[in-house]
Amino acid sequence: MVENSSGVYSMQFNFLRRSRQNLLQIGRKIVLVGVILTVVSVSAGASSIAHRDIFVGASARAVGMGSAFTAGPSANNGFLWNPSSLGFMDGAEVNMSGMPVSGSASSSEQAFSGAANPNTLGITDRNFGNLSFATWLDGWGSNVTESTQIVLFGYGLAFGQNASAGANLRYYQNNTPIRTNFLWSVDLGMQFAYPLEKWGDTLRVGLNFSELSNGIREDGVLLESIPLAARFGTTYELGKDTLFSADFAVRGENDINWGERLRFHVGAERWLINGHFGVRVGYTTLTAYDTFWSGELARGFSFRNSTGQLDYAYVTGSELEQEVHWISATLHWGRSDTKPAATVIPPEVVKTEEAPEAPILMPAVLTPAVAPEITAVELQLSAHTISPNNDGVADHTTFRFGLQETGDSQQVASRTLKWQLNIRDEYTESIWEKSGTGVPAAGIVWDGIANTGSLVPDGNYEVQLHLLDAQGKPHLKDSEKLAVDLIPTTLELFGNTPTTVGVKTWDMSPIAHWKLELFDTANTLVEQLEGEGSPPAEIAFSKVQTQPTATYTCKLHVQDIAGNQSTQQAELQLGADTQPTAGQTTPTAKLTLMVGSFAQPSNAEMMAENLGWMYPDEKVQIYTAVVDARTLHRVTIGEFSARSEATDLKQHIQETQGIEPILITLQ
Repeated sequence: MVENSSGVYSMQFNFLRRSRQNLLQIGRKIVLVGVILTVVSVSAGASSIAHRDIFVGASARAVGMGSAFTAGPSANNGFLWNPSSLGFMDGAEVNMSGMPVSGSASSSEQAFSGAANPNTLGITDRNFGNLSFATWLDGWGSNVTESTQIVLFGYGLAFGQNASAGANLRYYQNNTPIRTNFLWSVDLGMQFAYPLEKWGDTLRVGLNFSELSNGIREDGVLLESIPLAARFGTTYELGKDTLFSADFAVRGENDINWGERLRFHVGAERWLINGHFGVRVGYTTLTAYDTFWSGELARGFSFRNSTGQLDYAYVTGSELEQEVHWISATLHWGRSDTKPAATVIPPEVVKTEEAPEAPILMPAVLTPAVAPEITAVELQLSAHTISPNNDGVADHTTFRFGLQETGDSQQVASRTLKWQLNIRDEYTESIWEKSGTGVPAAGIVWDGIANTGSLVPDGNYEVQLHLLDAQGKPHLKDSEKLAVDLIPTTLELFGNTPTTVGVKTWDMSPIAHWKLELFDTANTLVEQLEGEGSPPAEIAFSKVQTQPTATYTCKLHVQDIAGNQSTQQAELQLGADTQPTAGQTTPTAKLTLMVGSFAQPSNAEMMAENLGWMYPDEKVQIYTAVVDARTLHRVTIGEFSARSEATDLKQHIQETQGIEPILITLQ
């Protein structure tokens, strides 16, 4: 078995160190954003809280697109328009916003938000969803008599690569000289993405129900209605640098007509200079006929690099008391979807000093670029089930690409094709990735080791083949299922009739071969039967049909398609003139959970001591194993006859210790 010699226990110390570094990094970024917006002065008449049906959130990028962001990107406070966009977020960001305007600042308003994937912070390696926090502060200056605050906590989870759902818990508070009103409400959203691989574009559709509550009441009397607001939107991503978006939003105020409740948002965005400078325009208005052409016009621009983004928006319109200038600063890290495209450096052309004497030839035909949208390629696996335990049987699988083009087109594609392989677990998390150019003649070998250097646990995985276009955007072309199985078959052997035995098997992988042997009391082989595939539920012996009753030892050997071998034996009373009696069935191998593997025995002893204290009823052992000429000290816990018996203990250790034990055969 291939293992990480550093050990699982040391991973806990790495986790603490990594988490502390990430938290310090977040703190520095938040302070930097705060410094940027410290001098921002804000006018009360242009409050985003007062006009939350127009602006919704606190992002100058979205406001510059007319607040048409219900199906927008996950970055730059996208979760404020639709919490489900959090599910697609794979990095972390902090954002601060304000509205600097000229004139006296009778009120101060700013907004702060943060969102993160727990994996980016080193908290987990699984796709457990993403978290966010946001707050608006209006009227916290010293010369105001009324103030409003909104605090929001969000959660989003992706279901695969093209669907996500999310929710926000929203707290609203309004302070006046007379009383303080507050309200709890909920936002619910979902989003779907449809990749248009033929053109390299993406269509997104989003739906959000916000401020779900029954309003602010006092003694049963409605003081302020905060009705349901429903938003439906769609965006079309034209390549990587152009975005078109449109939303419809309706508020549930039944005392006004439909045209004054239904609002239309539309916007467009274009990124230039390799994605570092963006311009946008947007428009939002009520759909009533007499007000449709007197809505709010927004314009904006942005600067961004790999670690941050600065957005500005300018809004004018008849619904506002004055012109509004928005500014927001965002810092992000991890795998953000706002990363600018890499600058493509053309290859250097080497000029010869003197042309050789030779006949004049026509210029060579340039090698055409391979278009992944139209290239037909098939992902092929040498084995769909592997058992990476170094026993020489199904220890690895080889990935190959089958091009369906013929002739010259196949030769061109085999040299210039840009590809990317991903292996994802049952949580849709990527556990292994490899990329390259050209079709590897020998294929790509995978031996069950993740990018972290550790052996992956048993389970079902999906191998995905992507082709990259000229801009580096991946296009999914094919996928195959792959199983990792390190656990031998669980067997049960019992007497069925005077001349037959019954067999039961349990395995996540199909059985490839079986062999049944019958021995007498002198350990002499009486009869042997074998076959391919799973053994039958009942196996008959021909050589005991005419024999008197006697005690026999029956041994069953099986091997699954992953190469895992298992043996079961039982003493049975067989013969032509009696009913069978089954002796005690004794498996030759048991299962146990390996929690850690260490090069230093002191680390193994420390982990064993902790496990023994936490699980006094379970058997904790340390034994040595030699792997690639290295002596490793393995810490195991429990003994099990079947895979299902270990499920509860494995899950408890994983939830409490942050370590995923591996079920192995007890040595």
